[in-house]
Amino acid sequence: MEHYLHLKAVLPVRALNAGYLVTGGKGRHADRVMDSFEIIYVNSGVLGIAEEDVEYEVEEGEALILFPGRHHWGTREFGKDLNFYWLHFHLEEKAEETGTDIMSLPQLIRIGKPQQFEELFRRFIKRQNVCREDRTILNLVLLELLCELSDSLSPMEINGQKVLLANQAGQYIKNHIKEPLSASILAEKLECSPDYLGRTYHAVYGKTLTEGIHEARLNKACRMLIETNLTGSEIAYRCGYEDVDYFRRIFKKYMGMTAKEYRQTYSVIER
Repeated sequence: MEHYLHLKAVLPVRALNAGYLVTGGKGRHADRVMDSFEIIYVNSGVLGIAEEDVEYEVEEGEALILFPGRHHWGTREFGKDLNFYWLHFHLEEKAEETGTDIMSLPQLIRIGKPQQFEELFRRFIKRQNVCREDRTILNLVLLELLCELSDSLSPMEINGQKVLLANQAGQYIKNHIKEPLSASILAEKLECSPDYLGRTYHAVYGKTLTEGIHEARLNKACRMLIETNLTGSEIAYRCGYEDVDYFRRIFKKYMGMTAKEYRQTYSVIER
């Protein structure tokens, strides 16, 4: 009489290794082309990185998937507060050949449950040192990580074309912060109607395009306030605000304090 339940399956992913990098503000991301996928999750600071011709500013609470065979590199030096998890993996060829699609993920995702996501990374790192022969457990933890990425998406984000459009809009905003930005300008650049772009962006990110533009500009302003000695006026101009008074009003509205108060509270520059 058999007393064991035997399960057989071809898992779609094959985990390699993972780690946690505390940068201390030294160096930048490696310039390379890998033969594996990589998940990077930033739990503190902002990581500047590019893959081929697309630049990303991966913020705290966001995960980025890098693809094999593509050139990627750090776009700027690590910030003092930048810390991130990383994990390399392959797709299993047999599963790709015989399996069916179970999820579709954009490259940049804001994590819905950061604590749970970080716990999975810690579990993987802890177990990789004791699972040297049988990698099945690591592959299962990796699948959990990917499921967390999928669960962080809204139902509309599962539509690959729509999430691609929303991500392109978000990336264009980040890459052109100093330039004039509006729904009409973005729609023209992305070759779609402003109304459709606005509805798609809101469904994916849960905010309007105007809110997304302000958020991107203010995130940059916050970093400059705590990392530089630039004046408020200089920061406003570098973040795309021609009217300094308008910048001050928007900053107070979104951040709940003035730019000066923010700098006094969080600045890492000795004055």
